[in-house]
Amino acid sequence: MKLINKSLFTLCIASGMIITNTAQIQTTDLPEPGFESRIEKYVNEIRLIDTHEHLITEEERIEKAGQLDFTLLFSHYAIEDLISASNMKGIMNIVFSNDFPLADRWELFKPFFKEMRNTGYARAALLAANDIYGVKDINDDTYVSLSKKIREYSKPGLYQSVLKDKSGIELSIVDGGHRRYDTIFYRHVERFDNFIQVSSKADIAGLGGKYGINVISIDDYITALRKAFEAGVDYGMVGVKTALAYQRILKFNNTSSERAQTVFSALFREEVVGAAEIKALQDFMMHRVLDLAREFDLPVQIHTGLQAGNGNDITNSNPTHLINLFMEYPEVNFCIFHSSYPYGGELSVLAKNFPNVFIDMCWTPVISPAYSIRYLDEWLETVPANKIMVFGGDYSVVELVYAHSVFARRVVTKVLTDKVRTGYFSEEEATYIALKLLRENALEIFKLKGHSRGVEKIAALHRPGQLKEWWDIHNSNQGIVRDWMVIGPFPFAEGLDGKHPPETELKLDEVFTGISSIVGWEKIKTGPEGYVNFISVFSKDDAAPGDMVGMAYAYTEIISPDDCDVTLTLGSNDGAKIWLNGEVIYNVHVGRSAIADQVFIKVHLNKGTNKILAKVENLGASWGLYMRIVDKTNCLKMNQL
Repeated sequence: MKLINKSLFTLCIASGMIITNTAQIQTTDLPEPGFESRIEKYVNEIRLIDTHEHLITEEERIEKAGQLDFTLLFSHYAIEDLISASNMKGIMNIVFSNDFPLADRWELFKPFFKEMRNTGYARAALLAANDIYGVKDINDDTYVSLSKKIREYSKPGLYQSVLKDKSGIELSIVDGGHRRYDTIFYRHVERFDNFIQVSSKADIAGLGGKYGINVISIDDYITALRKAFEAGVDYGMVGVKTALAYQRILKFNNTSSERAQTVFSALFREEVVGAAEIKALQDFMMHRVLDLAREFDLPVQIHTGLQAGNGNDITNSNPTHLINLFMEYPEVNFCIFHSSYPYGGELSVLAKNFPNVFIDMCWTPVISPAYSIRYLDEWLETVPANKIMVFGGDYSVVELVYAHSVFARRVVTKVLTDKVRTGYFSEEEATYIALKLLRENALEIFKLKGHSRGVEKIAALHRPGQLKEWWDIHNSNQGIVRDWMVIGPFPFAEGLDGKHPPETELKLDEVFTGISSIVGWEKIKTGPEGYVNFISVFSKDDAAPGDMVGMAYAYTEIISPDDCDVTLTLGSNDGAKIWLNGEVIYNVHVGRSAIADQVFIKVHLNKGTNKILAKVENLGASWGLYMRIVDKTNCLKMNQL
């Protein structure tokens, strides 16, 4: 499998274009001679999992074969650099139009191609022309023959030849809408941005009608969203994609249902609604999409960073705007696209600190090989290697997918070779990481071909004994407490041993003075995993969840047919104090993440109703509670509060 013309790639990463910070710390033995060629060979033989494409079908490509010419290789992304070099969108529109003679269009194209041929987008086009069509340069002497070859190659078998044979891609994840795909080549994701980005009654009614729902309330609208989502699941979608950063800021506040209904009703009455209120409704709907992603256990791909051909404020696409979503949806895996170019440093911190945040470098190697090398080098020193995916072509033109695959392999080869050369990685470690970056991580995150990120195959979890008993409990929803009354936040004050009204007088219809407002008890039902997310409960509308420091209370009831001894498991962020029927059974101040079943407590339940009150502190950032009653008799009941 020929993967690259080395002399041409040298042009792509010409002197001064790529600067990499090689590791200064030797942590392993220096490699045996010949390691460079061995690593390169290994990387080039990996069957890629391509995380992101916009490819049209081969049939669609063949249908328009007679209209194709050399401009095809510049029609996706490179056209933006041509416009940037010329500041003449009108001229570029003519260049890519078949209404004018090819020679005239080449004459318009040539001077601006000369000025932008240094960019990654242009080098990808040159690489594709050379490796696929045998055209060493695109110039006065070759543009006609290249155009002819592109038309001649647009026939059945093109995608097999380019994607499978030449690029070495096993599967591509396509962002192409709700349709069925050839599973030999593709898996797909779907977008639900149309449900989020609504601003009129017509938008709402149209989406409802599409799914057979007469939408007259926000609940009807959510039902229509669910139908659309379930249709995607039925078609085999492996994830959810959003590209809202092209139109708005990536900050999605947790809008209350009351506020969302108010905005929805105003739109439905066709009243004038301000931008802030439209955003609030959009934010609410984004959370509903994430609710579904969590329910169906699907990863979410989010466009961040650079926006092709778009004038949106680049600061709107900074991935740090998403922190509240990472905190509020810890069960959802977020794949952050495009290396957040140019926010690589911020992305490094997010992926390192949030277990549910993954780096997807799709598009980035052709935006800038230097950026890709620089940040992959850094990320491999800061982020677990199973949280980084390097290749997603992000193209609509199959030849450019090939070119991008070459760039991605060379980025990985360059970084890993340098780290082996300096003794930061051993050669064995480097090849293991290469496989993760280009293949295994994507298989696991998108659950392709039987892969997963779980630990189910670890033998110790299946051998009879205490660990297996814990795993069997932890890996089930049995006994999870899901129905709660919650109130807060209250000041931190004296910590867990300080007193606030809910623990001195348990009246669920009373209101009290909280940190900054009057607060009352709120009824919630958790998802099947049982996580009480205080951030989600308290950070309504424009509240800043990361600023919350204080105390929260959660109350539930367990009904037992007889007196019995059971085990209560607890997970909390941060420390917690637990009362059972008025007596303290647990009181620990600690800074920690909430993990289900991290603490086991032997307790006695009385016949009848047993009252459990939990007080959970927050020292900053995430804030939540898990509780389970291990009931081997299966006789206990959770009271529906």
